[in-house]
Amino acid sequence: MKAQKGFTLIELIIVIVVLGILAVTAAPQFFNFSTDARESTLNGLKGSMNGAADLVFGKAAIQGVEGDANDGATTPAYVTVDTIEVVYGYPAATAAGITSALNITADDWDIAYTASTAIGTAAATVRFAPAGTTPTTGTAALDPTDHTTITECYVEYVDVTAAGARPTITVETTGC
Repeated sequence: MKAQKGFTLIELIIVIVVLGILAVTAAPQFFNFSTDARESTLNGLKGSMNGAADLVFGKAAIQGVEGDANDGATTPAYVTVDTIEVVYGYPAATAAGITSALNITADDWDIAYTASTAIGTAAATVRFAPAGTTPTTGTAALDPTDHTTITECYVEYVDVTAAGARPTITVETTGC
């Protein structure tokens, strides 16, 4: 009788399964997908902001409040469209503005605002960073009333300052 050389099918399957288990547990040690994930999250939020801004502008246009920052009033003020603060028809850079339109909270995002005292003429700004990416101690601690405390890995939304303009939405991926 001839002696058989080689592996049985069961032995080969066991080796493949063991290699698969090792690959699944060892691969994350060699690849860092967190930076790509944060950048994709920021770009997704930018797309959501554009969509939300367009939807709110559409509602403001239907209600006839998209033409000016204060709906004809002599003192500038935010106008409310379906409980969302708007300026020139687009969501304002406030908690009751773009943050409300996006329906996001501080549970998932670090959010910091800078308010403009001249509504409709000087832009207010809000920055959103993935929760936990903003320093929380020392002199660089997150200040929810000062958008400059978020300096890396954020999406920035800037108010409209003139009728017919769109809000400025930018993504900063440095530090992600």
